[in-house]
Amino acid sequence: MTELENAEKLFQSYKVKEAYPLFQKLAGEGQSRALYFLALYEQYPLDVVSPDPKEAIRKALEGARANDGLCGVFCMLHYDLLSHEEFHEIMDAKEKWIDAAKKESDVFALEALGCLSVVHGETAEEVHTGLHLLEAAALQGYWKAWNDLGQFHDRHVKDNNPLLKPYIDDKKAISCYRKSMEAGYPDSMNRLAYFYYLGDGMPKDEKEGIRLFKKAFSKGHLKAGTALGMLYLFDEKGGSKKEGFRYTKKAAEGGEPTAMGNLANCYYYGNGTKKDRRLAKEWYGRASDAGMDSSTTQLGVMYHEDGHDDKAFALFKEAADRGFPEAMGWLAACYQYGYGTEVNSLAAVQWLEKAASLGSREAEQALQYLYNEIKGMKS
Repeated sequence: MTELENAEKLFQSYKVKEAYPLFQKLAGEGQSRALYFLALYEQYPLDVVSPDPKEAIRKALEGARANDGLCGVFCMLHYDLLSHEEFHEIMDAKEKWIDAAKKESDVFALEALGCLSVVHGETAEEVHTGLHLLEAAALQGYWKAWNDLGQFHDRHVKDNNPLLKPYIDDKKAISCYRKSMEAGYPDSMNRLAYFYYLGDGMPKDEKEGIRLFKKAFSKGHLKAGTALGMLYLFDEKGGSKKEGFRYTKKAAEGGEPTAMGNLANCYYYGNGTKKDRRLAKEWYGRASDAGMDSSTTQLGVMYHEDGHDDKAFALFKEAADRGFPEAMGWLAACYQYGYGTEVNSLAAVQWLEKAASLGSREAEQALQYLYNEIKGMKS
């Protein structure tokens, strides 16, 4: 058995900590296939390194440029992390990556190609083929394939391919997550925790849900810490707000974007800790930098409260342009009342109409107020 085969065997059985230094060594020696596994470490919560999607795509691109098919498929699956130039570099050679991965024909190629077919499949046949490939990889004991199947059967996963609708089955999702959890994968623990806590597809068991959230968090799954923070902060049935704050802070300090925004809310509203506007603004800023539009908007609210409407306007515009309805409402208010910009009632109405079309009841109410105001001015 070669050193690479040994590392892959360890990885397949979820001995990821033992496999990691071997992949590092092999990548340093120029084995491009090892870069695929290092990209997985950076992309998913494996309790070895803190996930860093930018580093994941960097490693995968390096491997793809060295003609590794699995790295090419990884880049195709995570195309949203690529620059415009990188996107075309990868997609222009997509058949090359698929053919190279098919030649590998091992459990890792089955899983990667299965995901690609399910996620980007444009026909029911492609999606069915993808699920078949994943099942083949899962039955060979690959924990990631079991977790993939769980997600593709899981009705709670909102960004799944619409063609998966006939395959949605909570019981199948739970069964697949269990297989992956048995291997030790914390993401499956986290997903199963929701099923237990909510009582979906199984008898409700909040204690078991919390136990699994804690176990997943102890293995480095930051989103499980975010969930625990929310449960303790807002569950009044014996939950501890201080405990909720503690979990939220740990997850935020680990770099989980939602937890960053939640921690800022704790400081802003005094939930589980003392109010602290300085720390609230700091954490809203960090969450905003991590792509949380709600935090970008709330940071704008704080600047508005402090009288810095130019900064507030820029933040509201940033989040509104990305499609966040609450920011659109605030941006409309800026145009209506001249906060950080010139008064422009037409722009105010346009942004409120856009927010209302996205389901914002507040925008609908504000629109009605403006319409009545305009009617009053004409009469």
